[in-house]
Amino acid sequence: MSESSATPQRPVILINGMGSNFDSLWRRNGWVDKLEAAGRTVIGVDLPGHGASKDAVGRDAADLVLEEAAKHDSVDAIGFSAGAWALLLAASERPDLFERIAVLGAADAVMTHEMYTAAMNQPIIDGLRSSEPTDNPMVTVIRAMIADAGNDPDAIAGYLASDKRFVSVEGLSRITAAALVIDSTGDGAGRSELVANTIPKAEHVTLDGPDHFEIPGVQQCVDATISFIDSDASKASK
Repeated sequence: MSESSATPQRPVILINGMGSNFDSLWRRNGWVDKLEAAGRTVIGVDLPGHGASKDAVGRDAADLVLEEAAKHDSVDAIGFSAGAWALLLAASERPDLFERIAVLGAADAVMTHEMYTAAMNQPIIDGLRSSEPTDNPMVTVIRAMIADAGNDPDAIAGYLASDKRFVSVEGLSRITAAALVIDSTGDGAGRSELVANTIPKAEHVTLDGPDHFEIPGVQQCVDATISFIDSDASKASK
């Protein structure tokens, strides 16, 4: 095939997890450089209250992803943690927009309502809105991530406190994109077996050892995801 007749590469949307942003999560861990070296156009979508979406606290993260994806005929996308859930919801609502997706750290417990409950979130919200010392390890970790990323703690607390919608099991079954699901044996949030088993065209990779927030920085994760995203789309034909 001549260069002039080659099919243009789809852009790749990257969606961060809570506390981080496009630069602190994706650029610093080498994702952007590697994707661009593979000839891909990289587009960052920050969660509401994070990074470039600081003023979008009242928005739903999936809607931000869908708005960006709708600007293009077809996209690939990668999401981590809360960003992974935003991506899964977006890909279930508009499956026509997504060709290949990768979700990192999308623990099944989010879908079974064992996480993201008001009882779990409120101490974190209170901790982020306070400058007082804390003995809550999750608040300590998220405060550090926010500071490292240069995010606004109040905006992220507002994001945590806002209403969110989550993809259902039925929604996962409507996803037509080829999917890569990456979890870890050391993730305290749990594994992603239900997610991987429900998406029709999903591959499942389990890392050995890293905790939840370490997953995007593990080289095996970076390499496996970029290899998957950059695969010939014809291999994932329906």
